[in-house]
Amino acid sequence: MIENLNVDSVNWVSSVSGARDRGLVRCEWLTATHNSGNEFTITAKFATLDLDQELLLSTTISSGEIDSVTPIFPVADFHEREVAQMFGIRFTGNDCERLAFETEFNGYPLRRDFALSTRVETAWPGSVEPDESARRRPSLPPGIFEEWQK
Repeated sequence: MIENLNVDSVNWVSSVSGARDRGLVRCEWLTATHNSGNEFTITAKFATLDLDQELLLSTTISSGEIDSVTPIFPVADFHEREVAQMFGIRFTGNDCERLAFETEFNGYPLRRDFALSTRVETAWPGSVEPDESARRRPSLPPGIFEEWQK
């Protein structure tokens, strides 16, 4: 059974340490979700060696930075660098300047406000241009914001 626990960001490191003290010695993964603006949810999965107990630990941050858990789980280094490269989150105590992937982006591609150039430039196959007497404005392709069209 997987236990879900949501903690305050100030308790993030102590909660991760507490998970390890409880015998959850495997850090399976760590990722982020971009909520909006500069607000993110950081989630990590921890488990016992035999995978008998599992914990999903989450916290919400609004500052764009959080303390690193690499001193507790060194394997989290790659995951934190990946999140830093893809979301722009800073992990205090981890050198996230080393890229997780060789590909470089102009921005952070997993944020909700990142415009994928191929998506903006590709014609939407379902679009229909209304005639001049139409009352509706043309709809945008799914996932495209109006300001990206400018």
